[in-house]
Amino acid sequence: MIACIGDSLTHGNIGDCWVESLRQEFPKDIFLNEGINGDVVWQVHQRIEPILKCKPDIAIIMIGSNDAMASFNKNSGERYKRNNSLPEVPTFENYQKLLSKLIDHLSAIPKIVLCTLPPIGEHQDSSINQHINTFNDCIKLTALEKNISLLPVSDSLWDELDKRLYPLRSDYNPNTLPILRRIYGGVIHHYIFKKSWDKVAESKGQWLLFDQIHLGERAAKIIYKLTKNYISSS
Repeated sequence: MIACIGDSLTHGNIGDCWVESLRQEFPKDIFLNEGINGDVVWQVHQRIEPILKCKPDIAIIMIGSNDAMASFNKNSGERYKRNNSLPEVPTFENYQKLLSKLIDHLSAIPKIVLCTLPPIGEHQDSSINQHINTFNDCIKLTALEKNISLLPVSDSLWDELDKRLYPLRSDYNPNTLPILRRIYGGVIHHYIFKKSWDKVAESKGQWLLFDQIHLGERAAKIIYKLTKNYISSS
C-alpha cells in the first residue's frame, strides 16, 4: 500500500492527477490519495493517524505549496488562517518545525519519500519562486537529516519549462480575486467545455500550471514518472 500525502497537487481534481496514473501503472497495489485541497502542513498533522492505521508500505509526501503561498505576504497568510481555521498564520519557521515532526510521526512506515515543491507561476526569478526555493531547501535538508529519499519535482519541472514553445504572458498574482478567477475559469473550461488542462494552460500562456498553481497533464506526467521510478526501485 502506498500513501500519497499532500494538498490539491496530490488530490488532482483541480488539475491532472498523477496518483491516478500510478493506480493504472500498478493495478495490484493500493494507493491512498491523501491529498486535500488547500491543506498546509499543520492540517496534515491533524489527519495523520487514520493514514498510519492503514499501515502503508510507502509514503510519498508533497506538502508545502500552500504554506509557501500563505507565508508569502500578510494578506495571503490571514486568508489561509481564516479559510482553513488554522490556529495561526503559516510561517516558514513553523513549516520547518512541522515538516520535521511529520517525518518523525511517520517513522513506522518502512519507506518515506519527500518531494520538492513545484513552481508557483512559471517565472523562475519571481519573488514567489525565490520563496518556494527556501521551502525546497528546507525539504532537501529534512530528507538528508532524516535519511529518507528525495524526489526532485522542482528541478524536473524547471527543466521542462526550458522547453516552452510560446512566451510567458503573466506571472503569479497572490490576491484573492485573480487566484479564484484563474482556478475556477480553468475548472469550467476543463469540466464543462472538455478542454485538457494543458490546453487551458496554453490559452493563458502557461506551459505546466494552467492557473499558475495547479498541474496540467504535462506537469503531472513528470511527477508520475518520478514516483513510478521510485516505487519500481523500492
